[in-house]
Amino acid sequence: MPETQFDSPTPDQQRTDHQLILSILLSVTAAGVNTIVGFTVAHWMTITATKRTGYLVSAACFVLCIIAALLAASSHRNLTQPNDTEPQQGRRLFMAKLALLLSAFVITVIIASTLILVTVGTSD
Repeated sequence: MPETQFDSPTPDQQRTDHQLILSILLSVTAAGVNTIVGFTVAHWMTITATKRTGYLVSAACFVLCIIAALLAASSHRNLTQPNDTEPQQGRRLFMAKLALLLSAFVITVIIASTLILVTVGTSD
């Protein structure tokens, strides 16, 4: 039985992997910050009767998601269509598409939470 040896990834492939992992983590972090800090800030907005901190949280999370989407799009652009001889390339392409989808979903959640800030008063 022939022994299979795995080639170690090149520095460019390692950089792509790190970009994709960072992109996924940024989107998840933005969703967590938007949820947890958003609930904390909601109490503060009721006390101070101003929505400025809520908008600031939404803007910061939106920027994190945009950065994540740009990282994923950059990696996706650099990847080629995989074939059966390069399974790692297919994994990277899947991660790039997943990171783009995740950042788009989190951006939608952030926009929805910002619309709640717009429509609901501070004392509601």
